[in-house]
Amino acid sequence: MRFRTVIVAILISINLFLSCRKPTSANWDSDIILPVVNSKLNIKNFLGDSIFRSDNNGLIHISVSRTLTALQLDSVIKLPDTSIVQTFSVIFPTTLTPGQSLTFFPPSELQFNIGNDVKISTFDVRKGLIKINYSNDLSQPLDLIYRLPGVTKNGVAYSISETVPPGQNSLIKTYDLSGYNFNMRGLNGTVYNTIVQAYTVNVNPNSSTVTASFGQGVKLKISYDDIIPEYAEGYFGQQTVNIAKDTADLDIFNTFSATNLMLSDAKLNFKILNGFGAEFSGSLQNIQSINGNSVVPLITSQLNNININRASKIGPNVYPTVKTVSLNPSNSNILPFISLLPKKLVYEGKVNVNPLGNITGFKDFAQYGNGLSVIADIDIPLQFKASAFNLQSISDVDFSKTKQLDNVNSANIIVSALNGYPFRAKIQAYMLNSADQVVDSLMEYNANILSGGILNAQNIVTQPVNSKINVPLSKEKIEKLRATKKIKVVTTFLMPPNPPDIKFFDNYEIDVNIIAEINYKIKRN
Repeated sequence: MRFRTVIVAILISINLFLSCRKPTSANWDSDIILPVVNSKLNIKNFLGDSIFRSDNNGLIHISVSRTLTALQLDSVIKLPDTSIVQTFSVIFPTTLTPGQSLTFFPPSELQFNIGNDVKISTFDVRKGLIKINYSNDLSQPLDLIYRLPGVTKNGVAYSISETVPPGQNSLIKTYDLSGYNFNMRGLNGTVYNTIVQAYTVNVNPNSSTVTASFGQGVKLKISYDDIIPEYAEGYFGQQTVNIAKDTADLDIFNTFSATNLMLSDAKLNFKILNGFGAEFSGSLQNIQSINGNSVVPLITSQLNNININRASKIGPNVYPTVKTVSLNPSNSNILPFISLLPKKLVYEGKVNVNPLGNITGFKDFAQYGNGLSVIADIDIPLQFKASAFNLQSISDVDFSKTKQLDNVNSANIIVSALNGYPFRAKIQAYMLNSADQVVDSLMEYNANILSGGILNAQNIVTQPVNSKINVPLSKEKIEKLRATKKIKVVTTFLMPPNPPDIKFFDNYEIDVNIIAEINYKIKRN
């Protein structure tokens, strides 16, 4: 029950009442009775519909999923920035005419030092650059063609053609590699991580004849930078990838707190989706449930050694495999772990790539966007024991410019509630200033309790019970509303001593009817 709605509705009703009055010169006090709110509320009003589901018996469950960690392609395959220097010069003094080639330069291989025994046969580039610094020792411009026969897009090999002016670093250019496929099998198709390069260097046909001394020619500094694969295939080696300690936020319990809470049941499924075409084994460790300064470590052996099968691929489509590790009260301490109502989950772990070695014959594959992810699926039937529990909500308000408050002498809000829940409820609303400090409360102490519904032997509500709460708003409290920036509403559900299991069914609700009695000074000139 958001009191911002209540107060605003009162003020709107006052305004409508005044706008219908005929002008008069008299001043008088008037008592007005206005209906304000008629609403049915249940626990979903506090926590949101999207996290709830009901089972076949009507018992409400909280069901949420949170992604804990995700390993992408670059976690397993890191293509390093690679730089080489290539020099193309004459091998003896000679005179070169326009259009003449310096000498014959056979194709060569460039190997990428990937590490971790990773052997890549082919990959597609999502993003990447070639940066080349050109230097020319001759006094005339040279034409250079740099070809990569095994690097293709739409069947066309990658080629760079530039005219290099005389001078040191006389030309510096960057070229885009996006969308190209790299054949990494080398000249003879017998190696991995290796591309083929070919060069042609000629004197520019529009230049003059030039005399070249031994060792003169063109020099290239070639850098392959920031290469991100779209797809890669080969053997990803036997390596261990650590999952560093991290935290996942759980925002589902931000408005809910309890004293001596113990759930009757709960499930936590760790769902592992593997979009890599490689086997993995791994473990999750040091998982903790955290609520403020309270910490409960997860105790289970189910997460110590997890084997994960490779994904499959048909054409360009990748189909991840799913491995589910289910924790329940019989194989873990899941009940106290979740009963803490964690605001955060802390975890760490490790993943072993290809624990059985190269069993696919260099057919491991990885695709950008299809990695290895760990998802925590939490299912909590709302059946538990507790001494008390609270639901709270906070609303922003601003009554500082509401002129109608000037003429309100006092008000009395009557809250009539038909409570269909199996427990008593104490309702309080607090006025907060701009520093989130409590200015005052709206309700009187011990005059703000709703009776619980009538129960049968199974502690299920058979009949709701009606209660009324009076909320007097004096002139002093109305003045405090002017400084109020937020209203925090706290509903505390009170349990009897040694309470039985509390159950929340989807048909439980509180039918609320609110009426405002307002004493208002009417001024007309």
